[in-house]
Amino acid sequence: MSDTGGGFTDEAIEALLAPAIRRLPPPTSLSPLPYDLNAGVPDRDTLPWEILADAARDALAEDPGGALTYGGTMGYEPLRAWIAARQSAETGLDVTSAHVTLTAGSAQGIDNIAAAFIAPGDVVVTGAPTYPGAIRTFRARGAVVIDVPQDDDGMIMPALERVLETRRMTGQQAKLIYVTANYDNPSGSTLPLERREALVRIARAHGVLILEDDAYTGIDLDGPPPRSLFSIAGGNGILRCGTFSKTIATGLRVGWTVADPAITRRLAFARFDNGASPFLHRMVLKYLESGAFDPHVQMLCDLYRERRDVCAQALMDFAEPYVTFRRPAGGFFFWLHLRPGLTGQAVFEAAARHGVAVTPGTGYYANGGGEDRVRLVFSALPPEELRMAIAAFAEGLAEAASAVGASAR
Repeated sequence: MSDTGGGFTDEAIEALLAPAIRRLPPPTSLSPLPYDLNAGVPDRDTLPWEILADAARDALAEDPGGALTYGGTMGYEPLRAWIAARQSAETGLDVTSAHVTLTAGSAQGIDNIAAAFIAPGDVVVTGAPTYPGAIRTFRARGAVVIDVPQDDDGMIMPALERVLETRRMTGQQAKLIYVTANYDNPSGSTLPLERREALVRIARAHGVLILEDDAYTGIDLDGPPPRSLFSIAGGNGILRCGTFSKTIATGLRVGWTVADPAITRRLAFARFDNGASPFLHRMVLKYLESGAFDPHVQMLCDLYRERRDVCAQALMDFAEPYVTFRRPAGGFFFWLHLRPGLTGQAVFEAAARHGVAVTPGTGYYANGGGEDRVRLVFSALPPEELRMAIAAFAEGLAEAASAVGASAR
């Protein structure tokens, strides 16, 4: 197509963007490098496509009109009821479909919550580090993101209390605390029960909502995690996001929010998409009702446990001079602490030259930090390739360390 002079240049498009969008960092993506230890995705060979194909045919045959027309902002009620029953069994609370909305993955759930509750200038509190997609979402809605330091056990409660008290004293109280209590992305940390109880108590004292991101719950490699924040709080003041992305398939884009029905109604009101796909909702429910889900998740846990342990051993065998780490109890991630002198950016670049994609730590901090950290994903590669990838990654570490030594002389 010829240019008649009427098109928009990149500079013109950039100038038209909303200011919040111009300030956002890029999202994490799949890498073309031979070894991708960067993107937190399930193993492709585990995707249950045959059973899903049968479920899709059954869903269409049963009610083609219902599957292929708008489903409403709350989502397919029988699937909401299935999720509610699982939540009731887990939490011991009376959770019904009125507590549940269906979303296009947990990411849409986070954005739905932000759309309903966050206005420009409102304060959202996150951990440091935390999931960068959440940072992007809150900032795109105009939020001021304040972070609280984390250690190996997750968000530090006295620091959270100081942040909330400071915000109250300055007249700009926080509205929302965002936390991944189980298998945090990127740190892999699991918040201990005592901290969960303290978090609920602190948030309640300050009148702040908690967004509990449960994206990795179910990938329990060392047994069940502690009680959820939703359970501890009796369902009050907690908005819980979940997804089938990690336990069935990311491409389904089927997730949910669970909250008090009064909150759930407002979440549905804040949506403008006519609801997520009723076809996918019906297909997923058929799959769940087939009885294949729980054995599949157990298989995933066995598979990822082996990969986690292979990754830990390979890091000790090949990379121990350069990194320290704590083995995660679930999820997909190792959060590596680099030895003094190394930076995540230098390691990221050196590892890429050896065919390995990893993620530098700075992208996981809302307000700076993480220069000496790297996130490494162990979920997507089989054990033998994972070990080769870690060996190649260690070569990148050695190269980066050598460069630091050379520049220091």
